[in-house]
Amino acid sequence: MLIGKWMKLDAEKIRILVQAGLMHDIGKTKVPMEILNKLGKLTEEEFEEMKKHTVYGYRILEAVPSVDKDILAAVLMHHEKEDGSGYPTGLPGKKINLLTKIVTVADIFDAMTSNRVYKEKETPFDVFKFMEEESLGKLSPVVVNVLLNNMANYYIGDRVKLNNGDIGEVVYINPRCVFRPIVKVGERYVDLLLEKDAKINEIIS
Repeated sequence: MLIGKWMKLDAEKIRILVQAGLMHDIGKTKVPMEILNKLGKLTEEEFEEMKKHTVYGYRILEAVPSVDKDILAAVLMHHEKEDGSGYPTGLPGKKINLLTKIVTVADIFDAMTSNRVYKEKETPFDVFKFMEEESLGKLSPVVVNVLLNNMANYYIGDRVKLNNGDIGEVVYINPRCVFRPIVKVGERYVDLLLEKDAKINEIIS
């Protein structure tokens, strides 16, 4: 919803976008629980079954006349990539609609910043770094830039723990590198853009 608002989509598009976000993983209800809740890495066969959740979800919802076609597209294609390396169909970015691209970026941000059975959550700043450095050719640059340019500012004022154990407060987001903010530790200001060895390990509040 926030990304849609930041991109100035109209109210109807945002309503559809929210519904797509809520239902994008509905197909996981058809995936065996032992795969969904597995603690270790999935086998190749298990991963192939997990990947089918996009098709399962599409089939569940296509039978509902009131479900918008853009919601169906997001449910089916939220794991597609700009370079065609995604699944289930390997579609390139030019054939993926905007709402699906937004759901894809939001889904990755949510997955990486949430605790899962197979991994602990990462800090939002680690995710910003991933999106800025590793998502080229994979995610929509337009949607990623909107997220980075808006979401990072939400963490100004949050207390954080640095990798050396210091506790501080995020006081400034550098627009040139949003994953390396300035953190105030006591009376000292730590500019993570200059102090390359320092990083945020945890957001406390």
